[in-house]
Amino acid sequence: MRLMPTALPRSPTPPEEPALTVTCVGLPSDAAGATLCVGRFESPVGPLIVMGSGGTLWGLGLAAEIGEDAVRADLARRWPGTRLVEAPEAMAPIVGALLRGRGEIRVRLVGTAFQTRIWRALLEVPSGAVIGYGALAARIGNPGAARAAGRAVGQNPVAWIVPCHRVARESGAEGGYHWGLTVKRALQARERAEG
Repeated sequence: MRLMPTALPRSPTPPEEPALTVTCVGLPSDAAGATLCVGRFESPVGPLIVMGSGGTLWGLGLAAEIGEDAVRADLARRWPGTRLVEAPEAMAPIVGALLRGRGEIRVRLVGTAFQTRIWRALLEVPSGAVIGYGALAARIGNPGAARAAGRAVGQNPVAWIVPCHRVARESGAEGGYHWGLTVKRALQARERAEG
């Protein structure tokens, strides 16, 4: 008598994690006394410095061109009176979701009404696309505010996730980038490659 091998029951295939979604939260604008966890992470576009609290991202800076110390100082200046604690493990799930392009990231966006409208409008620009500063301003109902839109883009506290790298001059010239043009080009190339 010949025995047939018994097939082991297959474990169910885990459901695919949803595409990356970004949820904006407006926590109180006064950050004094808050404790922010800080972490440094490697990424395909260079080192990331990440700050946040309670599972919410407050700041993300890209250090490949301007250096880690400059990024840390830039982000820390945005929240005077906070206590910074090195705790990369607290920020790792957020960075993991970003690098996978899947999951959910909560971001704290606090600024002027104009800035927050610009930053939210950036979230609507598709990956791989580029929009002009004037067109971005027009999206929020201020078509003559291209320069103000440019300033708001440059003050975005959560680079890459709120995709300020997707903005260029109306002429098609790439314009500046707070974290350096090399980083902007790398982010755009990554998005084009992902198609």
